[in-house]
Amino acid sequence: MITVHFGTVADDIVTQSLGSHNYPMELVAEDAELMRRMVNQGIDSHLEAVTGTFDWGTRDVGGKPLCSILKCSVDPKGMICLLRRLIEDESEEAHMLREDILTTLDIEELRHHQHHSLN
Repeated sequence: MITVHFGTVADDIVTQSLGSHNYPMELVAEDAELMRRMVNQGIDSHLEAVTGTFDWGTRDVGGKPLCSILKCSVDPKGMICLLRRLIEDESEEAHMLREDILTTLDIEELRHHQHHSLN
């Protein structure tokens, strides 16, 4: 696992972790809404956009819809943009989604208030 300070993960570390593969996600509730907001910003001042495929569907149980689900497949360039937008959002929800994504890529961001024991 690669460890960096919060908000400082380099783009090349993320792209190296992803390789040439898209990053698949299935999001529900607040995370799906957050992703919708991140994608719908379109091209931003960095001339970047969150790119990939994004499809709404339902999660079914026993043949009946349980909840709405957003199925995503974010491409590597889109992931760089998404991670930047999540940190710029400054909400705890956005930071948690960013942290979850980075953890699956074997990248740990240390927040300022985290302290590790010296055992």
